[in-house]
Amino acid sequence: MGQKYAVYAADGTISAFYDSVDNPPPGISNLLGISDADWQCCIATQGYRVVNDQLVAPVAPTLGALLVLAQTAQVQMVDAECAAAIVSGFSCDALVSGTPYTYPAKMTDQANLSSSVLASLLPGTGTDWSTPFWCADEAGVWAYRLHTAAQIQAVGVCGKAAISGFIGRKIVLEGQIMAATSLEAVQAVVWS
Repeated sequence: MGQKYAVYAADGTISAFYDSVDNPPPGISNLLGISDADWQCCIATQGYRVVNDQLVAPVAPTLGALLVLAQTAQVQMVDAECAAAIVSGFSCDALVSGTPYTYPAKMTDQANLSSSVLASLLPGTGTDWSTPFWCADEAGVWAYRLHTAAQIQAVGVCGKAAISGFIGRKIVLEGQIMAATSLEAVQAVVWS
């Protein structure tokens, strides 16, 4: 191994490293010779810069900055968990009172349910109106089952309540995350 070099931009940001033996630098300006130890530090920790032809270590983030990063990451995790919960489905006893059926809730399923509920509300819908809708019984058997207008509307209400419940839970958790004043407190706020 030979002499190590860091190539840097006008603002001091390091863009590449070279070795005089293994990977010689091209004929470019803004090239700083650095030691093997400095090179190891640079590749192990991002953020090193060149200022006045000197290698400058990155400034360690403050506790406040670390807290903001942790809050952002935790909010993203809770948001992803909420999204997964929303599309996981919901139960409703609209077909048989007291007997819950499971309904799908992926985006297409939500659109299909909205369309079915809307169709059940259109003028001229007779008392004998029904629509098949995909659901699973208590044994987990999925099938298209006929739903009357009142039943599909009740399923729509159950689906809306489930989704609203998940979103409400997400809002509460995100509030707790943003109110947390330590990394441990932020990481303690989880979806489960």
